[in-house]
Amino acid sequence: MYQSGSYPEVSEEAVLAFTQENFHGKCIAINTDGFPEVSLLPFEYHEPTPDTPKGWFDLHLVQADRTFESLKTNPRCAFLIDQPLAFTPHHVVDPVYAGMATLHFRAVRFQCLATVSTDPTEIARILDSLVHHYEPNASFHPVTDQAFYARDLSRLGVARLEIVSWEAKFKLAQNRSPEQREVLSQFLQTRQAPLDSIALTEMHKAWD
Repeated sequence: MYQSGSYPEVSEEAVLAFTQENFHGKCIAINTDGFPEVSLLPFEYHEPTPDTPKGWFDLHLVQADRTFESLKTNPRCAFLIDQPLAFTPHHVVDPVYAGMATLHFRAVRFQCLATVSTDPTEIARILDSLVHHYEPNASFHPVTDQAFYARDLSRLGVARLEIVSWEAKFKLAQNRSPEQREVLSQFLQTRQAPLDSIALTEMHKAWD
């Protein structure tokens, strides 16, 4: 992601909060031909420990997934968590300068090193933790019962993505003047596209 000086640096605290409030990400691996493979996946983020100073992600994939196959041969990968918010046309800010047309979004790309496993015990442990993470108050048969979930466990795999570094960009019209921000606010309130209210909320957070 191009880091423009028009937008403020995203703090580590903001990256952590953004990561924890999202429920899916894109795992990007490189196959043996040098091309990227991408899978949209649920994840569980684990905060840093002495052994993993930047934290890690636990993911589950299908063993036949090309992304999983690529992680097996090349552990260097990326994990992208992004939130597309809105497109605002140029005329909202300037009637003739087309360069004012822009996208608004929040995104963090993590550079990672992957460790994969097809061991049923490890898969069951991570899947059980993932279900508890997504459904903290739900009642379900423990995934750690390998006999009960044998069919699922036989075709799934898990990946641990240790974070090496990250870069973030929150493009929320922070570079607009107070007058332009007011015009943008009114435009989004009037247009009412599906994500406009969320975009406006995130913009106001960034402007405060």
